[in-house]
Amino acid sequence: MENNTSANDLSIESISNSHVNHLLKPHISIVKTTGEITIFSSKKLKDLFNQKIDDGSRVLLLDLSSTTHIDSSGLAVLISTQARLMKEAKGALIVYSIPQSIAKIFELTRLDKLIPMMIDLDAAADKGLTY
Repeated sequence: MENNTSANDLSIESISNSHVNHLLKPHISIVKTTGEITIFSSKKLKDLFNQKIDDGSRVLLLDLSSTTHIDSSGLAVLISTQARLMKEAKGALIVYSIPQSIAKIFELTRLDKLIPMMIDLDAAADKGLTY
């Protein structure tokens, strides 16, 4: 498990020990964010997503359960990652366990139409297996 932490109030983990890992194909990665995805921390998330894609991931499952805030730069990272996965890999970014405040932002910005939003890891993994 990788853990990248900085003073920017965002911790990012690559999860390799979840209860669904035995079901996942090698091209599916799980990432969990904790804290705020803002202009100060979004580059770190984008860099991790790009590294995962460069390493062969076609589907990224993003756990937002411990994410407290996302601003426009964070949303831009999600949009650009989804676009890259769709274009280059016929894949997807799938978010799950979304706090109500962040789900509302997704709805207001219509990101819920672009990025699949699932209730939990099991549902996200099922969706990810369709890619």
